[in-house]
Amino acid sequence: MTKIKNITFLKTFLFDNSLPPIFKKVSTNNEVIFETKMNSGLNLKNQVLKVKDVPGYLDFKTIKHSNKTIINKVKTLKGHLVELDTFNNISDYLKHNFGSKSRSNLRRYQNRLENCFNIKYVSYFGAIEKKKYNTLFIALRALLIRRFNEKQEANYELQHLDEFHDIVYDLILNKKASLFVIYDDEKPISIRINMFKNNLSYYIISGYDIDYSKFHLGSIDMLKNIEWCINNNFKVYDLLKGYDYYKTKWATKSHYYYTYITYNNSSLSGKYTYIKEAVKYKFYEVFKKYNIISKYKNIKKSIFGIKNNFREKKISASILDFDKKITSKLIVVDIKKNSNYAFLKKPIYDFLFLNNVPLNNITISKLVENSNKFKIKTKNKCHLLIIDN
Repeated sequence: MTKIKNITFLKTFLFDNSLPPIFKKVSTNNEVIFETKMNSGLNLKNQVLKVKDVPGYLDFKTIKHSNKTIINKVKTLKGHLVELDTFNNISDYLKHNFGSKSRSNLRRYQNRLENCFNIKYVSYFGAIEKKKYNTLFIALRALLIRRFNEKQEANYELQHLDEFHDIVYDLILNKKASLFVIYDDEKPISIRINMFKNNLSYYIISGYDIDYSKFHLGSIDMLKNIEWCINNNFKVYDLLKGYDYYKTKWATKSHYYYTYITYNNSSLSGKYTYIKEAVKYKFYEVFKKYNIISKYKNIKKSIFGIKNNFREKKISASILDFDKKITSKLIVVDIKKNSNYAFLKKPIYDFLFLNNVPLNNITISKLVENSNKFKIKTKNKCHLLIIDN
């Protein structure tokens, strides 16, 4: 019975520091990135080898282990990357990729985040304490779960998080990976895993705290990582596939991924696998063209929302200017330290963004007589925050 062996290219390339057995060498712009000894042990007698997610912007030297070996490839999904070596600094990149209004907005998001909170950016690259490392992975899991529950989508990346946890620590120590973290005081509010191979950098996975979403934290995280990669002389930042609507804004180049299917020329199973894969992605292109994929995703989102009972409910809130004297008894609350008031973070942080006021410059008090009303006192004004149940 013929078996199909599946290999994911980047997993072999980055995790295992090797190449799938059909590749001898990988290069880009005539510069060799990685080369391996010829693998003479490939047996295709009862096997079909399927190498998935091979990026089209890299050049590969393939190995045909015999005259009977067939290597076919199928174009699959679109990927995106930033050509870092074309820019001297982050300002050059921004001028190339964004108009003046978008650049102004990005500066405003970052300035307001840094004004409203005690923000620091840390890249763990070459060194990290194991306790800190484990704590950051716990935080990343929580950020991902909360973010995808908000989107009402299943997060396929979560299933791989334990595997990343097992391998990334040693890769960080060897400068083959990094954890890029944005902190508010000592709390991680955005975490990204990157991996590296020579002068190539790869965006693997990231998560951010949705309480800070008004500040466009995902955009700040992306911008800071591109800046870090430029400053550290990487030539390419591969954003991988998926989320085209978002990644195309940041990418300077798009490319396609390929699936390589290798089999003995007498293998009917190999020929069938190749035809099946080719037909599948032909249909995918048709479905994408006529927006069928988007409709399918919306149906999946609806089903996901029905099947999953979310613990966290969306808070509906309104904030009013309030000049009248409040006669009700007030209790000062700390939304950062007291988890009972964590539900106030999102509306309060939205308020901070809109008014460009530091969190340390406001006082939040609860009206004892009404559990749904809170007083926000700034330097010059009072505001009434009303939580709508």
